[in-house]
Amino acid sequence: MVKAYLELLRLPGASAAAVPAALARLAGTMVPIALLLACVQSGRSLAAGAAAGAAYAVGSAVGGPFTGRLMDRAGASRVLRVSGPLAGLTLAAAALTAATTPAAVVAAACAAGLATAPVGASMRALWPSLTEDAALRQRAFSFEATLSELLFILGPTAVTVLAALTGARGALLVTAVLLGAGGLVYGQVPAVRARAGRPATPPGAADPTQAEPEPEPVRAAATAVLVAIALTAALSSGLVVAVTASLQDQGSAPELAGTLVALQSAGSVVGGLLYGARTFGGTTYQRYLRLLIVLTLALAALPAVRALAPGLPAGWALGLLGVLLVLSGLPMAPAGAEEFQLIGEMTAQSRATQAFAGVGSFIALGGAAGSALTGLVADRAGPGAALCMPAAFTLAALLLSLAARRAITRAVTPSPAPTTGADPTPAPTSDSRGNQT
Repeated sequence: MVKAYLELLRLPGASAAAVPAALARLAGTMVPIALLLACVQSGRSLAAGAAAGAAYAVGSAVGGPFTGRLMDRAGASRVLRVSGPLAGLTLAAAALTAATTPAAVVAAACAAGLATAPVGASMRALWPSLTEDAALRQRAFSFEATLSELLFILGPTAVTVLAALTGARGALLVTAVLLGAGGLVYGQVPAVRARAGRPATPPGAADPTQAEPEPEPVRAAATAVLVAIALTAALSSGLVVAVTASLQDQGSAPELAGTLVALQSAGSVVGGLLYGARTFGGTTYQRYLRLLIVLTLALAALPAVRALAPGLPAGWALGLLGVLLVLSGLPMAPAGAEEFQLIGEMTAQSRATQAFAGVGSFIALGGAAGSALTGLVADRAGPGAALCMPAAFTLAALLLSLAARRAITRAVTPSPAPTTGADPTPAPTSDSRGNQT
C-alpha cells in the first residue's frame, strides 16, 4: 500500500504541490474551531464564535467557485499571489478583533472565507496534468479524499494543542499564517505555475470555451451528481446530530459524540488508503454506485444500536456504536473519491478548478441541510428516527444516481477500469465531449 502512494507522490511536481496544498487545507479545517475558541476566550458568547465560524464557511462556499473560475482563466499561481496573503491577513484581522464587537469578527471571518482560494479543488484539477496513467489518476482521487478526511481529524486537534501553548487568539493567528503561506507557496510550485490558465482570447474573437452551450445530458448529469454529493455530505453532518441525540437519550455524555464520529472518520481514512492502493473494475459511475450501496447498508445498521441498547450495559452499547461507525466509515472516502472523479470526467480540464470548487459549495450546503433536518427529526420523532437519517440520505443519493443513469453514461466516456501498464486514458477535454459543470 505504501509503495502505491509513493509511486503517486514521486510523479514530477506531485509532492512539491501536495505538501503546501495540504498545509493550506489543514488551516481551512482549523478555522471554525479557532474562531470559536478565540471569541470565547475574549469574553464573547458561544453564539458569537459559532456565527464567526459560519460566516467563514459561507464566505468560502460563495467565493470558492468564483475564485476557482478565476484560477482556471488566469492561472492558479497569479490568483494565489493575491488571495493567499489576503486570506491570511483578513483571518488575522478576525483574531485581532475577537475582543471587539461580534459584528467586526463576523465581517472579518466572512472576508477571510471569500478570499480563501479553493486549493483542494486546484490540487484535484492538477493531478491529470501530472500523469496520463489512468490507474494513477484513480489513485490520486482516492488520495485526495482520504487526505480530506485525515485533515478534518487533525485540524481540531492542532487547534487544541496550539490554544494550550499560545492561547486561543495565538492559535487563530498561527492558523492565519498557515492559510496564507500554504496557498502562496502552493501557487509558486513549478507544476502549478505551468498550468497557466486559458490563453487570452483576441479582442472581438469568440471564446472557444464558451462558444457552445452545455449539452443537456451533461447539465442533467452534473446536477444529479452534485445533488447526490450534497446528500452524502448531509449524512455526515446529520450523523453528528443523531449520535448526540442518541447518547443523550441513553443517559450517556453527549460530549462523547465528537469522539464517536471521529471513529467514523478514522474508518474512512483506512478505507480510502486501502481503496486507493488497489485497482477496481468497472467505470467510475459503476464503482460509485457499488460504493453507495455498501455505504447505505453500513449506515442502515446504526439504528440497531437503539434496538439492542436496552439489553446491554452502557459501555457495551457505546462500543457497539463505535464499531458500527468505524465500519460505516470504510466506504466513505472511496465514495468521495469516485464522486470527484465522476465530476472530473464531465468537466473540461480548462474548467476543472471551478467545477471542483463548486462541489465544495454543494458539500457545504448539503452539510447544513443534513444537520438541520436531522435535528428536526430528532425533536419530532426521537433519536431512533434520527439514526435512520444518514442511511436515508445515502439511499436518496443512490436512487438519484440510478435515475440519472442515462444522462450520466452519456455525459462521460465509459472506459474499463484502469490497470497498471495499460494504455493511458487521456483526460476528458471540451473537444472530446464539450463537457463542463
